[in-house]
Amino acid sequence: MNRKKFQAPVVVYIAGPTGFTLIETMQQASDFLFDHWPGNDSLAWTDAMKCCAEEGAADDASVAFLAALKGAGISYDRTVKIY
Repeated sequence: MNRKKFQAPVVVYIAGPTGFTLIETMQQASDFLFDHWPGNDSLAWTDAMKCCAEEGAADDASVAFLAALKGAGISYDRTVKIY
């Protein structure tokens, strides 16, 4: 699996005790999609999984990941700064 880092990390808001998870790499995005996606069958999910698994650009994977989140109505924030 690809460990390339996204240009900007993504905070994804999820149900549960922590309430959020930080996604910084293509592998983390793929793991999140696999573990937290109801049904795992939408076109956006498939596209994001494919982009995260390939050796392509992290920017392309990030765009596909965000499109999948948006399509599923999952809240996220890209304005978080990591120091």
